[in-house]
Amino acid sequence: MSVILRMAVRNIREHRSKSLIIGILLAVGTLTLVVGTAFINASEVGIRSTFSDVYTGDIFISGTSSDGSVSLFGVTSPGGMAQTPTIPDYEKVISIVKSTPHLAKTSSLATGFAQVTREDSATSEKASQGKIQPQDRFLFLFGVDSASYWDLFDAIDIVSGKKLQPGQPGLMISEGQMAKFSEWLGKPLSIGDTILIQGFSTIGFRLRELPIVGVFRLKEQGASPEQLAYIDIESLRVMSGMTVGANEPIQLKPEETNMLSTDNPDALFGEDLLVTSETSKSLDVNAIAAEISKPGAVNPLQADEGAWQFIVGKVDSPRNISRTIVSLNQSFAKEGIQAVAGNWQTASGPYGQSVDVVRIVFAVAIIILSIVAIIIIMNTFLISVIERTSEIGTMRAIGAGKGFVRSMFAAEATVLAAVSASIGAALGLLLTAVLRALHIEATNQFFLILFGGRYMNPVASAGNVLMAILVMILVGFIAHLYPVSLALKIQPVKAMQEE
Repeated sequence: MSVILRMAVRNIREHRSKSLIIGILLAVGTLTLVVGTAFINASEVGIRSTFSDVYTGDIFISGTSSDGSVSLFGVTSPGGMAQTPTIPDYEKVISIVKSTPHLAKTSSLATGFAQVTREDSATSEKASQGKIQPQDRFLFLFGVDSASYWDLFDAIDIVSGKKLQPGQPGLMISEGQMAKFSEWLGKPLSIGDTILIQGFSTIGFRLRELPIVGVFRLKEQGASPEQLAYIDIESLRVMSGMTVGANEPIQLKPEETNMLSTDNPDALFGEDLLVTSETSKSLDVNAIAAEISKPGAVNPLQADEGAWQFIVGKVDSPRNISRTIVSLNQSFAKEGIQAVAGNWQTASGPYGQSVDVVRIVFAVAIIILSIVAIIIIMNTFLISVIERTSEIGTMRAIGAGKGFVRSMFAAEATVLAAVSASIGAALGLLLTAVLRALHIEATNQFFLILFGGRYMNPVASAGNVLMAILVMILVGFIAHLYPVSLALKIQPVKAMQEE
């Protein structure tokens, strides 16, 4: 084996020009692999960090839907109109969650979509000129359990105002949204001002006027929805059609309640709707109030406290994430509950899938690059082998078998590929370090996903570097097979006569 290696090194030196061409191709291919996988790593790490630290935690629990998979952004259905399911048997589910080992903290939430609107036709100059587009008024609403959510996630800085408190109606928006909404409404907004928002759901549109309680800034700007806003859960439930009632007192005037005491249904449709009957006891408002105040009674004005779409949580250690998800799903199946637990990628929906799309595109690019490299290197090897036909014939004539010749060329291709790939990997590591030091900022959502955050931060792991080197060695090895097989088909005597 040492003889073959020495011959391989000697042949590489003697054919410097051909070896240099092949080496450059292999080095460039390795560099591309190292840098490309570094961006994929950064994208995956960035999105995972964004969602697990800011929105989903380590564990994500939702109801199931026959229309598609469920994420924070709703149901991934063909028409995009499927309703996001609420968690069935919420009390039982939350009991299972709290009794599951390794789950350190949990919180419940629901999501929805809305748009800021105006009560009149007034508009600012920028809005009238089309500078404020509909997407600038769009809101991706997070209805949170304020009692536990802020303890679970510490990902925002309050610029002004404060965070939503338990039972407090209101809206928390970002700095950018504050500026855009002010332009749209044609007036400067401040904490305490109310804005009218129109909620979207499968049952139609619902309006809600809410005060701005806080303006926030994300501590780390990653691949996250730009339109994110926090809202109290009661308002979101009403706007999203999750409940028909809300925790809001309704004041009725005496003349408006008089009709409830009539014992003649026909009188409700008569000319005088306010005729009273002192002897009527069929509909007693006070009696109804007394009934609904009894323990266990259903209050029609009380929102459904169990109407939650998701439960999120964090485990005590990353290594316990998978086993916790398995344990939760087993418990749900045992109890016959139509709920499912998943990780951050399940919760992130299209954002998490973007990493897979980038990975698939890059894998296709690698395959195409490898095919092109194999063809070019093969042609270069073919020229080199043809020039050495006489040498091969002489070796065959003095007793060298086909296996020896194959081994010699295989060693030559492997050594050349290994050295070139190592150089390319080193250059790739240097390039990723330079790109990381340049601190290039993402200018749009695509680059936020590609960079895995606000700034370019490629991450080259040892495994990816080793994989790139091995792939290029394999490419070099495959490329030499065909030229050598052609040379070995020539008879030794005829090969010795070639110049």
